[in-house]
Amino acid sequence: MSANTLSEHHDNFEVFQWNANFDTGLAIIDEQHKRIIDLLNKLARTLIKEDDIGFTDVFEQLTAYANYHFETEEAIWIACFGDDEWLVSHQSSHASFLPAIVDLKKNYADRPLKDSLREILKFLIRWLVYHIIDSDKRMAIVVNHMGTGTSLAQAKKISAEEMLNSDQILIDTILSMYDELSARTLKMMQERAEREIVTEKLSQANRELEKLATTDQLTGLYNRRHFLTVFEQELRRAKREQHFITFMMLDLDYFKRLNDDYGHLHGDAALNQVSQKLMLICRRPGDFVFRLGGEEFGILLTDQNSIPSGEFAETIRAEIEDLKIPNVGSQIADYLTVSIGVISKIPDASDELESYMKAADSRLYKAKAKGRNQVIDHD
Repeated sequence: MSANTLSEHHDNFEVFQWNANFDTGLAIIDEQHKRIIDLLNKLARTLIKEDDIGFTDVFEQLTAYANYHFETEEAIWIACFGDDEWLVSHQSSHASFLPAIVDLKKNYADRPLKDSLREILKFLIRWLVYHIIDSDKRMAIVVNHMGTGTSLAQAKKISAEEMLNSDQILIDTILSMYDELSARTLKMMQERAEREIVTEKLSQANRELEKLATTDQLTGLYNRRHFLTVFEQELRRAKREQHFITFMMLDLDYFKRLNDDYGHLHGDAALNQVSQKLMLICRRPGDFVFRLGGEEFGILLTDQNSIPSGEFAETIRAEIEDLKIPNVGSQIADYLTVSIGVISKIPDASDELESYMKAADSRLYKAKAKGRNQVIDHD
């Protein structure tokens, strides 16, 4: 391939493509997002060419335009939200954007410049994907509904309901973008002489995608998709090695009422507090914690435990209650509590994922039927 042809491919190469899931329904915001994405792709091309001076120039254009975009966006939000907490949170996200990049530069100060630039680019792409899908779209839905005469409170409720599947939207968007990126990269691999360099870039993109695709966006826990994969793997290993495998299903008691009484932002904060506590308790190599959906969590213990599974589950129940997350809507406590169903056994040949889940779910149901805020580990 000639130098001119290779340069032409570089000039047309995109690491970030516009996706229909990014549409907010607000034309001026969508157009500005597209401009930011154009600058991101331009920034990526300078990195591919190892053009450090060009990278700095484009980066300055990007940050200047990002600030202009934030001002435009916030003017729209302020007109609808006033001093609402959603606006405060959104403004805080904007305000943290440049300081986060400055911190990246500091962290990579003693590393090659190329590493620093690459990390900045990765941060920019990840930040923009999450910000548009989870935040901008949420705000835009409110603006669009208020434009038809809906009140702010009702518009926020509608927005929260429409964004319940934002995790799946995010995964679908990333997979769609990655499919296109993979096709372009494979073509470039066939034409470029530097095959080893391109292969490494593709592998890195794949690792990043896998991490995003297996992680719950809100809590940082493994998601249900990864749960299915891990459980099948660990169940096969337990059958082969004949050791115990323990599965717990956890459901936060009266969580819907917490959301209704305090709002979804407080509900999200509660989910994060519970998730952090579960990760702290289940920190051994053979422990896995998953958010299965909504207020439902799963814990998989794959190594023989010196503490009986029922006692371990009771520790989890008590630790969550001790977080003292207010829940005035609960009928059993002043704070958020959890009900847990546990199954622990050495699997036989007939045991499958479904049988473990059915047993844990049945015991979880019994825990709820008996008054919630308790553990059931036997029939």
